[in-house]
Amino acid sequence: MKDALKIAMCQINIVSLDVQTNRKNIEESFRNACEVAPEEKPDLIIFPELSNSGYVFQRSRDFGNDYMRVAELIPEGGTSRLVSKLCRNYGVYCIIGLCEAHHEIPGLIYNTAAFFGPDGELIGQQSKIHIPGEEKHYFREGDAIHVFKTEIGNIGIQICYDTWYPEVSRLQAYKGCEIMVNIWNAPDYVTPPKVLYTLVGCRAIENRFYSIGVNRCGYHGEAYFAGNSMAVDPSGKVLNELLEGPAVVRAALESTPLYAERAFMPTLRDARYDVLSETFRYAKALMELKA
Repeated sequence: MKDALKIAMCQINIVSLDVQTNRKNIEESFRNACEVAPEEKPDLIIFPELSNSGYVFQRSRDFGNDYMRVAELIPEGGTSRLVSKLCRNYGVYCIIGLCEAHHEIPGLIYNTAAFFGPDGELIGQQSKIHIPGEEKHYFREGDAIHVFKTEIGNIGIQICYDTWYPEVSRLQAYKGCEIMVNIWNAPDYVTPPKVLYTLVGCRAIENRFYSIGVNRCGYHGEAYFAGNSMAVDPSGKVLNELLEGPAVVRAALESTPLYAERAFMPTLRDARYDVLSETFRYAKALMELKA
C-alpha cells in the first residue's frame, strides 16, 4: 500500500427513497472532505451502504414499487455520474454504496458498492454477498468477492452483514487485501455501536489489515442510526471515530504498521487449514441442503 494514505469517512444522513436529497448530501459531504488544506486532503473518500436509496424496512407492494424506481445503473446512473465527476474534479478515489439496477433484467436489483478512481472511471464494484431479513425480498445476492489493486493499496469491500462472516475477510486477506472497507446502513436496534466496534476491530486483528467502518446517521421513522464510523489499524487500535451526527471523520493509514503487525503476528501464515479443513466439510453439507 501507499506509505501514507489519508481517508475521509463521510457519515451522512440518508432519506429513504429521496434520491435528490441524498445526492445533495453526498455532494456536500464530498466537498467538505476535499476542500481543506492540501496536507489534509484525502486520497480515499468513503460513503455508507445504500447512500442513494436508504434502508429496506418493509415488504409491501407500495414500498417495493418505489424502491425499484430509485435503483440506478452503475456507472450510468445519476449518483454514479455525480460521484465520478467529483472524483475527477478533486483527484480522489471514492467508494459509495448504491441501490443498483440490473442492466438488462427489469426488477432485478443489487446492494452494491461502487469504487471510482481519481480519473472518474469505475474501478469495479462489489455486491453484497449475505442478504438478511427484509432485504431478501428486494436484492439479489452477489456471487464474487473482490480485492481491488490500486496505486493507494489493495482494497477489499464488505457491505454490512458481510462483515459478520469472518470467512469473507480471510478470503480477501489471502487475495492481498491491505485495507478493508466496511460500509453500513445499520440502525442501532439491529447492530448496536458496541457490535460495530467489535466486528470492525476483530476483522483487523484477525487478518492484520486496516479495517474501516462507515455507517449512516439520522432517523428513519423510529429507527435511529447513530453512525459510529471508525478506522482501526492492524493491531486493533482505533485511529479515529465519530459517534453521532453528520460529519466527515479523517484518519491517516501508514504502510509500516501493516507490515510490522504481519511480521509480529503472522495470522495468515500460521492458519492451520490442515486441521481446519473440517470446516469446509460442514460448509459443503450446508450448500447441499440449500441446493
